[in-house]
Amino acid sequence: MKCAIAQMRVKASQPYHNLKTIKHMIQKVHNAADFIVFPEMCVGGYFIADQYHQKDMQDLLLSMNQDIINMSGECGVIWGNIDVVDGKLYNAAFFAHKGALVGVYHKSLLPTYGVFDDARYFKSGHNFEPFEFKGKKIAIQICEDMWDETYEISPTQEALKYNPDYLINISCSPWIFKKESSRSAVINHKNLPIPFVYVNSVGLQNTGKSVLLMDGNSQVTYKDSCYALNDMFEEELAIVDLDHIKNASPIKTHKLYQGLLHAIRYFDEEALPYGPKWIIGVSGGLDSSVSATLLTHALGKERVIGVTMPSQFTRDITKSNAYHLSQTLGFKLHEIPIGDMVDATVKGLKTSGYPTVEGLTFENIQARLRGHTLMSVASLENGVVVNNGNKIEVALGYATLYGDAIGALSILGDLTKLEVGDLARSINDANNKEIIPHNLIPSDEGDMISWDFAPSAELAEGQFDPMKWGYHDHLVLYLMGGSINDLLKKYLDGSILDTNLGKYLKAYGLDDPEAFIKDLDWVSRQMRNAVYKRLQMPPIVLVSEQGFGSDYRESQIPQCISDETQALKTRVLHEGLGQR
Repeated sequence: MKCAIAQMRVKASQPYHNLKTIKHMIQKVHNAADFIVFPEMCVGGYFIADQYHQKDMQDLLLSMNQDIINMSGECGVIWGNIDVVDGKLYNAAFFAHKGALVGVYHKSLLPTYGVFDDARYFKSGHNFEPFEFKGKKIAIQICEDMWDETYEISPTQEALKYNPDYLINISCSPWIFKKESSRSAVINHKNLPIPFVYVNSVGLQNTGKSVLLMDGNSQVTYKDSCYALNDMFEEELAIVDLDHIKNASPIKTHKLYQGLLHAIRYFDEEALPYGPKWIIGVSGGLDSSVSATLLTHALGKERVIGVTMPSQFTRDITKSNAYHLSQTLGFKLHEIPIGDMVDATVKGLKTSGYPTVEGLTFENIQARLRGHTLMSVASLENGVVVNNGNKIEVALGYATLYGDAIGALSILGDLTKLEVGDLARSINDANNKEIIPHNLIPSDEGDMISWDFAPSAELAEGQFDPMKWGYHDHLVLYLMGGSINDLLKKYLDGSILDTNLGKYLKAYGLDDPEAFIKDLDWVSRQMRNAVYKRLQMPPIVLVSEQGFGSDYRESQIPQCISDETQALKTRVLHEGLGQR
């Protein structure tokens, strides 16, 4: 039995385009395979939000099921789309052969965590019986149905009760760090007695606040054999003999780098189809250098316009880095000093009864004028602005609303500062040259992160970022998904020293319990106070298990500190860091 795996690029809410792709792939396979398998929701896209509730969209998508049935010939077709039964909406897999419907499977497990909201739209299916096809029994499931560890029912085990010959899983599974390894682990853990066909889509979809990448990595596995398609976000069509599976696996290199390039290209093509210029503030720092490089490599130098906006506080090295980057990548760079604009703003405030303009107010004036300048250039160029902030800045609110918090897309907003540094190394390695200046890339020297010159917003004399790089990178991630009480207990018994946080404690003086509690309170407070900023920031490309946006959901509510937390803090202050 030969199966064609259609690792298809699905464009959300573009069913006519998707239908053409489906037709092209069916025609390309013709009769070279017994059946062809397309991904979950390959007709209208998976992440289309409340368009699922719109009757016109439902009617259009349902009508296209008949179009695909008509396309089926000697080669059967399996595809994902909506189904409506007795007024109830289902996430469904359809199976057609020779112009007739063989059967329909309804997704059973409906995820409601992270970016997923299936239960908002769909009802759950409960029929796991396989379909008869050319003398074989083919069982079908949809995405979450194979990730069943936390559910009361296992669609896989239910299907196996019918003794199928093959099990097919169609998916629209967003990629995050190490997703390919966890995906393979889930498949291998099931130790299936029959060939398992996993077909994932590629491309980009979004939930409004989170931009999601599908990497593909479709595969056929049976016992010790695995035939895998590319996991580099590219469309692919392959034919596999399910009874004689040959091992094949793509070589993975610089996956995050490649993923972000595809995210930019796909977002630009689908969300901004008029082909705008991308305007980027090039400060000469690490984040903007990485963003500018990604934009240029993804779209070409002609589509990127850099703007450097020096002030009296701008260091010579950052100016040099900005020009080095533009010359290396070849994009146009405008220099627009902000000094006169700052002076005019301060003068206007003073004449309006505010004689003293200094401190944070003065710093934010500079940041907002830089944002204003970028938006003005974007307006003149019919372009959009890219956001350069990293995940730690986003978490701690270290961005000025209507200043450096602006943009159409945040490329780096789900990467910690250390991860941005690793990405910079990956970019240089992949291109065999120094694109990102080495003086910007941090070094992890065991218990301390070192820089040739420390990161700074350059909004005041001698200013440097207040973050404890390395330590805060890991602390933010811990606080997003962990427990403050558990962290305090680890400090008390010394087991914190065995975590990613532990190696930085002494270098930052956090082995002093008073300093540790003060820093923990500051980070917690900053994260809570910055919620309103994050709600107004641009959509973020999601690459981690917990990214701000639709994945990590927040409300503007006070932080609740329990009596247990207070008691543990008191113990830390009295007992100090425990010894292992």
